[in-house]
Amino acid sequence: METFRSLLAQWGAPGSSGCASPDGDLEPVDVHVEDLHPLLIPIAKSKETGNVVCALKIVSSSAEEASSQPLPIVESKVGAPGYNLLALNSEHMMRRIACEADVAGKQEIVDLYNDELGQGKLKDSGLDSAYEPGSVEKLGYGLDKYVLLRVGPFPDLYKAMSTQHLQRNDESSALIAAEAANGKFSGFGSSYYSYAQLLSSLPNRDEEARDAARICLRLPISSSSFQTSDLQNISKIAGLSDESDDMDGALAKMQEMYEKIRESEKEEEGTQTAGSRTPEQVALDEATYFLDRAAMSGASWKDVRSDLAEIYEQAMRPDMSIFVDKNRFQ
Repeated sequence: METFRSLLAQWGAPGSSGCASPDGDLEPVDVHVEDLHPLLIPIAKSKETGNVVCALKIVSSSAEEASSQPLPIVESKVGAPGYNLLALNSEHMMRRIACEADVAGKQEIVDLYNDELGQGKLKDSGLDSAYEPGSVEKLGYGLDKYVLLRVGPFPDLYKAMSTQHLQRNDESSALIAAEAANGKFSGFGSSYYSYAQLLSSLPNRDEEARDAARICLRLPISSSSFQTSDLQNISKIAGLSDESDDMDGALAKMQEMYEKIRESEKEEEGTQTAGSRTPEQVALDEATYFLDRAAMSGASWKDVRSDLAEIYEQAMRPDMSIFVDKNRFQ
């Protein structure tokens, strides 16, 4: 974590909208932030924008399973309804920073990254070796393609790839890149939102754009964006609201469709898995539902933490209960 924060401070967070400034803009955040999304662990905050680089807490049926999974790195903001995915884990992001710094001739940042690698501290053994300066140039495909080929997938690079194809009037390749992102970042609505935006910009693709936007309602709502305006836009692309609807109206219609989808899924699940789900699994689904409703209604995260902690308690996840409400047992 110390190395990660140092790299962020000196380079910024690649792919972010408000945390990419270098030279000390990102300050470490070591304290619990009550009005940040309850599943986020703050790592560094931008002095310029107030945006925060965070790790996303993984929620699963057991604490052991959750602890074994790498934590995605996201961007959010205090009071925001959600977050934007930046990288699948911190190891990917640190390696990307080293690659970018190498191309920019910042050897001191590469050296900082390389320090203590090769000692078995990383979960990804493929990245647990020093980055060799000149590797991007040696491969010969440019920085972005090197990162995608040799480091890992990043949402902003797939989006940039789609944009580049569109600029060359290659609609098919642009769609292929966007569809690939949906597969790489499963569980995150942001990739489907980008896909829906792409489709809506193309002629005769309105129905496909609508369907892509509606997939966002089947995934954690907060995973689509940390901007409320993006949730409003999802509602419009999904055909749930129109230009005459203000923010509150668009989100209200979005929540109405969300409830219909949820009821339909519960009915289907009830006929297929009657009696097979444990009370803990039911409670975890209830926690997701609780977070989704809070994101769409604009509720204060500070005000919902206690109720969310109670739901996790019912799910036999006291670790999550304490995580979302630090004052619960004080």
